[in-house]
Amino acid sequence: MNSTAVPRGASEPFRQLRALRRARKLKQEDVARKAGISREAYLRAESGQADPRMSTFLAACEALGLEVVLAPQHLAADVNAFIASRNGGVTTASMAGQPAAAQAPSAPAPSQGGFGTGSAPGEGHKPV
Repeated sequence: MNSTAVPRGASEPFRQLRALRRARKLKQEDVARKAGISREAYLRAESGQADPRMSTFLAACEALGLEVVLAPQHLAADVNAFIASRNGGVTTASMAGQPAAAQAPSAPAPSQGGFGTGSAPGEGHKPV
């Protein structure tokens, strides 16, 4: 794989962030500025043209009012179900137009490490 190739699945978390950004009617510039990254870097990450650093992902999550939550893979479906139950069934995956079956196991990073995101305290929870 060359240095510009994006690992398979790497852009899925950013696709979910894009869906949330659009649902909130925010511009890429808004999220990038709040995250402290360039609009170009955010655009490349969101479009899957780049494999951003974890710090970029975390900054984008924070800019959107999300918190990353780590969970064991075998509990990811239960964690997502709990978060959805506390948020009226709304998840970032549902905002991205994914079928309900695709929402149960979190679609985290390429390694499928079992992390998702929930929103900051007081904002309801939206797993990514």
